[in-house]
Amino acid sequence: MRVKPIVFGALVIAIFFGTIGASMAAGAWQSTGRSSTAGAGGSAGPGSGGTSGSQPGTGGGEGSGDAAGAGGASVKGWMAIGDVAEGAGVDVAEIIAAFDLPADTQPSTPLKDLESDAFSVSALRTWLAERAGDSGGSPGDPQAAPGGTTP
Repeated sequence: MRVKPIVFGALVIAIFFGTIGASMAAGAWQSTGRSSTAGAGGSAGPGSGGTSGSQPGTGGGEGSGDAAGAGGASVKGWMAIGDVAEGAGVDVAEIIAAFDLPADTQPSTPLKDLESDAFSVSALRTWLAERAGDSGGSPGDPQAAPGGTTP
């Protein structure tokens, strides 16, 4: 039996998009770099269908608190500074002061948008780890690795 090329092409496309559709329906599809345990503060991310909370971990910000609370090791650039501060139990103003960020920085500002000579996500991770007391070195020690251990 010979399959016509147009039928074969349609079948391949149907299988491709059918797999994506089934994954989305099951809640297993993610089109962002966010893990399913890291929240986005309730905002819908790119490709989320425009519905807040339509994917696991995109509503409420529960995961971002867990990530920041773990000594900052899981803090990502897409996270909002307010969510990280809340999860770590510090005020946004304290982070702003510690890194000389603009005073009018909104809590909803993603960390990646704040990158400068005075601020980086890795520096924030180290700072949060030092505050949590699980850093391998003393505060301000340049030899302390961001993961909480010294080389």
